[in-house]
Amino acid sequence: MTTQQIADELNKNGWYQKKDGSKIQAFQIHGRTRKYANIFNRYGSTVSLIGQTITKSKTATTEKPMTLKQKVKSTSTNTKTSFDPISNSETTILILGTMPGDKSLELGEYYGHPRNRFWKIISTITNNDLPLSYSDKKELLLNNKIGIWDVAHNANRKGSLDSAIEDEEPNDLDNFIARHRNLKIIDFNGTKSEALFDKYFERKGHIKYISLPSSSPANTGIDFDSICKQWQQILTK
Repeated sequence: MTTQQIADELNKNGWYQKKDGSKIQAFQIHGRTRKYANIFNRYGSTVSLIGQTITKSKTATTEKPMTLKQKVKSTSTNTKTSFDPISNSETTILILGTMPGDKSLELGEYYGHPRNRFWKIISTITNNDLPLSYSDKKELLLNNKIGIWDVAHNANRKGSLDSAIEDEEPNDLDNFIARHRNLKIIDFNGTKSEALFDKYFERKGHIKYISLPSSSPANTGIDFDSICKQWQQILTK
């Protein structure tokens, strides 16, 4: 069963109730089963008891060959946690990254590395001057009905490369989508963001999903004009 199916069953049958009376969420099932690796096998959002066969509930067009490997627990102390989302009730576009890099964590700001092109891209495609302060940057997003968040809530990562992300726990994106009723488009800032999203979440039929080249300074294979042309499509509703 997927973590969402398990959460739905628990909520329906009342086998477990939270102290605050709120519904159990899929990401909470994911976190609990991850703590008990001696009992549960996990593959993306699918969970089974050890010794049972995992069958992914994907459609035939998206199903991929599955290889289960014994995961070695990381002993890294490089545990990092993402920021709260920037959004409001008017948000129609959500841009998803993976998780903040070291410079962003140091500054407490999304896309804080001076060579990350995110803020320059957003100001260019929305025909605005590049904001100088972080508060102005956030205002630029909200004025254009754009929200930002990351797929990973926390993870072990040495440095800032997406390829170094390990043992990630996802943010509660299902709840975010449910609360933002005007949301129409989800954009992935790079291939790793999209891969992590598809690992833990099902795509919603009423939302358009767009793959974008990463704004990261590590993405040196595309010039600024070209990246802006591709990012421009996020404003097409």
